[in-house]
Amino acid sequence: WILSSQWVRVYRGLVDHVAYLNVSWSHPIGDTLDWFRSLVIWRRKCREKGDFLLDVRGVPVGDLVVDTFLRFRPSPRFRVTDALVWRLIWQAHRDVRRGQAYFTSRRPAFYLTSYSTYLEHGVAARVALQAGIAVFSFGNLVLFGKQLSLADWYHTPDCSQYRTKFEALDDPAPRLARAAELLGLRLSGGVDPATSYMRQSAYASTSDPAPAGMAGAVVVFLHDFFDSPHVYGDLVFEDFWQWICFTIETLQAAGIRHYLKPHPNQIAQNGEVLQDLQRAYPHVPLISQGVTNAQLAQAGMACGVTVYGTVAHELAFLGIPSIGCARHPHHAFDFCRTAKNREQYARYLTQALAPVVDRESLRTQALQFYYMHNLHGGPDELALRADFLAFWKACVGLDSTDGEVLQALEAMRLSAGFQAFVAKLP
Repeated sequence: WILSSQWVRVYRGLVDHVAYLNVSWSHPIGDTLDWFRSLVIWRRKCREKGDFLLDVRGVPVGDLVVDTFLRFRPSPRFRVTDALVWRLIWQAHRDVRRGQAYFTSRRPAFYLTSYSTYLEHGVAARVALQAGIAVFSFGNLVLFGKQLSLADWYHTPDCSQYRTKFEALDDPAPRLARAAELLGLRLSGGVDPATSYMRQSAYASTSDPAPAGMAGAVVVFLHDFFDSPHVYGDLVFEDFWQWICFTIETLQAAGIRHYLKPHPNQIAQNGEVLQDLQRAYPHVPLISQGVTNAQLAQAGMACGVTVYGTVAHELAFLGIPSIGCARHPHHAFDFCRTAKNREQYARYLTQALAPVVDRESLRTQALQFYYMHNLHGGPDELALRADFLAFWKACVGLDSTDGEVLQALEAMRLSAGFQAFVAKLP
């Protein structure tokens, strides 16, 4: 009650009632039974091999448990034997039970959520969808108010039809030209609208030289190890640590020269993880964060490897193919070979130096992706996206005042795109 009451006070006046509390002693018998159920499940999972899969009362929650552990332990790798996993399984049981009771009995017209990852967000979203409730998420800056579904309950945008939709557009030349202008701005060290969320440009000018011997090498672009890896579906690995170890060992076994490049926007704890990684694989050189991807391309790198990073279409614009292993934003295009299982991923890695698509096709497809992801849409829709981004930046900006936040919120509320979104709500 003490933990929850502060949030009740914050939203009082905006929200009439609390649907249900994740943390509460109001269900002592059910919570106690879930405590024992979770203990049995956790002990069984500690003995099992393979990925962590878990359903609670028909709701898949395994990926939510993994992501919550990585973020809140915090840890770069998922450890099923950690007692926190038991606690998270218990939380999943309580959240599913309370969510099902609420959504099936009260049946609200719709449910609004920020993200759909982690237990705190994901369980309610999935339970509501299974109950037939419309769910809208505001967790990405590309699509305002994405409507989720049982087939796609990720708050990240669905990019599966990008290529087909672009090919159906008339007069593609000016669209590609505009995409080339903005993507070229980004790669020259500027900040385009699509990356304005980053603290610094990944292509800012630097005096650091590209490593010697880059010609014909593979560069593995690391992710923030504490970030949620399951924000896209069909992830081949459980966490980023498992992914990078598998990647390094596969490339090493194939005799392919490779480098690691840290994420340009990672949190501070990743420094210790990189040290652990270098101790585990001392032969793999680490590229300085000051070296831009444009420098690496100019130095002759052959292929990039990522899970779902933005870097895939940036490299394609520079004439470099890539390899991924999740339902990432680029999986509809040929410039990134996307593996659906570990065997296929290993095969792609061992064939990383083989030509896939010619440089001109790489560049064209990169521009098609950029246009669909960042520039496609009606005037009101694009204006709403810009207003939403401005509001988000005001919220997270350290120098933003309360007045600036409220002004950005009011501008978004009064926009035609926002009014159209509200009018379409069930």
